[in-house]
Amino acid sequence: MNKQIYINGEIFTVNEQNQIEEAIAIEGNKIIAVGKNEQILRLQDDTSTVIDLQGQTVIPGFIDSHLHITMYGTNELSISCKSEQIKSISDLLDKLKEQVQLTPKGEWIRAWGYNEQTMEDQRLPTKEELDTISSEHPILIARTCGHISVVNSYALDLAGINKRTPDPSGGRFEKNESGELTGTMIENAHMKLFSIASFTEQEMTKAHAIASKQFAAKGITSIHDATGYGLENLRMLQQDAKTNVIKQRVYAMVGALSGAENIVKHMVASGIFTGLGDNKFRIGPAKLFLDGSSSGPTVWTRSPYTSDPSNFGVYYFTQEQVDELLIPAHQKGWQITAHAQGDAAIDMLLTTIERASEQYPRSNPRHRIEHAGIASPDLIKRMKEQGVIPIPNPAFHYEYGDGYVKNYGERAAQMYPLGDYLDARIPAAIASDCPVTDFNPLRGIHTAMTRKSQNGQVIGENQRITLLEAIRMYTINGAYASFEEDIKGSIEPGKLADLVLFDRSLLDCEMDDLLNAQVEWTMIDGELVYQKEAVHE
Repeated sequence: MNKQIYINGEIFTVNEQNQIEEAIAIEGNKIIAVGKNEQILRLQDDTSTVIDLQGQTVIPGFIDSHLHITMYGTNELSISCKSEQIKSISDLLDKLKEQVQLTPKGEWIRAWGYNEQTMEDQRLPTKEELDTISSEHPILIARTCGHISVVNSYALDLAGINKRTPDPSGGRFEKNESGELTGTMIENAHMKLFSIASFTEQEMTKAHAIASKQFAAKGITSIHDATGYGLENLRMLQQDAKTNVIKQRVYAMVGALSGAENIVKHMVASGIFTGLGDNKFRIGPAKLFLDGSSSGPTVWTRSPYTSDPSNFGVYYFTQEQVDELLIPAHQKGWQITAHAQGDAAIDMLLTTIERASEQYPRSNPRHRIEHAGIASPDLIKRMKEQGVIPIPNPAFHYEYGDGYVKNYGERAAQMYPLGDYLDARIPAAIASDCPVTDFNPLRGIHTAMTRKSQNGQVIGENQRITLLEAIRMYTINGAYASFEEDIKGSIEPGKLADLVLFDRSLLDCEMDDLLNAQVEWTMIDGELVYQKEAVHE
């Protein structure tokens, strides 16, 4: 079997000592040695390939511990409101008109990534504006947070929603002063509508291929998929991982954007549990949504919003309901988790975890909290006591941080508190939550190091961490969060050869130059799944 030997590199091992070495040897799909040049070159034989890295950095493949590959990929098949060409509602309507001309009658027209805070109009579009585009196509405009959308009358009719339809639990059909629907779907109302605007198997596979290719180009070798369209989506994830449409290793959370409680009940009753699968595709935790989005803002808080003293956000379930759903999952061997952004939601999930552990003691269940946005010190203490793994999203501070300060005041400095997690020795695993924000790990790492918003505001300076600490949270901690730290997440002999080569030394990078670093290649299982194209002058 051919050996690949890389020398003269800056090898971030991410081992227990955080050693930085010079060389690495790979045989087949495994790392066989890492160390000094002369030590690794002794392994050379007639079949070896020796590559001089010339001081470039190699790190373990990034593990994004919370993203939505199907949502991101299908968004790529839709109109992106994050495009430079869309700066106003008028721009968006023009793009929608173009799409209508290309789409058969009765098929969905979709746009995503809408953020009224960055649009010239500073508001969401209305149902009436969307009705002017088409009365023969359902239209859905998803807000950037993925928790709010606006739809046209055709879409409402298709979903059987009218002004007399009661609001779903944990959601709301927005109405104007006359009691008429505005077309804005909030939280669970959006989730239910979004599930109706579903995609075909062919669209999902195409979406997975597009997303996987883009993820590989940024060095992502493993993903923890945070669910989207339920059990059919789960099946397609497994199928496309097995057939290598999805290059990354997949740890799949079990739930859905709409009706997660029914899926969790079904899967717990099925007899399977977290960990089923192999190195390519594995069943992850049972997952619920407990509250809303940090940028909406709709997170559930213990104290009212700074921007609105009457607002405490949105919650989806009562404590009793969460206990009834997740304690049996814990009992049956599942890792359990939930989307919990506000401190009230984090409190609720921790209460369930504490009750589950007391009633049915288990060794090292590694329960998780997705996002854990407003994680105050008392909640961090409880996470540590229960061995809970938070999955923070530092890149949110870059894209949405100024809004956090407006809506949550001083609490914004405590959001996604990586510094506090380090001090408490809690193995937080960084994630992007793509498509909610940029999936490029360097964006998350840079914001973890600077805590700067787009406008340059530093939010929670004491929560800043170092480059090596951030990379650790994006690699070995992600592996730990999926019970896979023995096979990946660091560059050590015997581990899988999932690696990323950058075009420079990351240690020598100036802070802001870090964002300009590019991936030269991404390796999964000892095979290159991405290589940067040479620039011909």
